[in-house]
Amino acid sequence: MTDLSTQRIHDAEEHQKSYEGIMGASIRIALPVAMGLAMFFTQLVMGNGIFALVAGIGAAVFVHIIVKLFFSH
Repeated sequence: MTDLSTQRIHDAEEHQKSYEGIMGASIRIALPVAMGLAMFFTQLVMGNGIFALVAGIGAAVFVHIIVKLFFSH
């Protein structure tokens, strides 16, 4: 192999590591937060008062648990 092809293989491996890190963080952190916020604002618009906060936190925790179970295998 030439130096150029070796460098391209190395770059591809680095890009794959970056992609997997970003996607892993977005699924494990951003997804539960986004779902919790969606539930919070939905309940808030429906006029459920303090239950909106409880539902938002509950949804975030529930989604976090589901994501952890999904990626634990």
